[in-house]
Amino acid sequence: MHMERSSTILKDSQFGKDLCGEAMSTHIYIWNRCPSSILPNYITPYKRVFGHLPSIGHLHVFGSKCFIKVPEETRTKLDDKALECRLIGFEGDSIYMVVNSNKKKLQSCNVIFVESIANRQAKDKPSYLYFLRSESMHIEQEPTPKDSPNTEDMTERSAPG
Repeated sequence: MHMERSSTILKDSQFGKDLCGEAMSTHIYIWNRCPSSILPNYITPYKRVFGHLPSIGHLHVFGSKCFIKVPEETRTKLDDKALECRLIGFEGDSIYMVVNSNKKKLQSCNVIFVESIANRQAKDKPSYLYFLRSESMHIEQEPTPKDSPNTEDMTERSAPG
């Protein structure tokens, strides 16, 4: 199951198979922050281990275009202040793993993301993270009991008529 989902992340981002490990790590990172029907009261694996709800506000789409700040010590006045990269993972809640155009892997906490529809190849297809975010929207709320699941947000609503 995890291999198929990380493969989907890779395909959606249009990276090659050389970033399979990063896709798997990112999938597991996100998976551990989603409610689980296996755990009591639909808590997340993260909450089970650490005792508090995980932060999900820092999550962004795998492969999304971003810009990282180039430190002043490593650039001259005429050099660019930011380097264009693509997101390949997370390290905690504030450090992002990115790859530049030369396939060099970098870590940065000074990142600006560009996640508009125009940056995606398949504009009509939502991303993998979109589905995870829609499934985990209730992560900050009290979990619903198993015998009365809240399926209103997960079902498609039909148009009136």
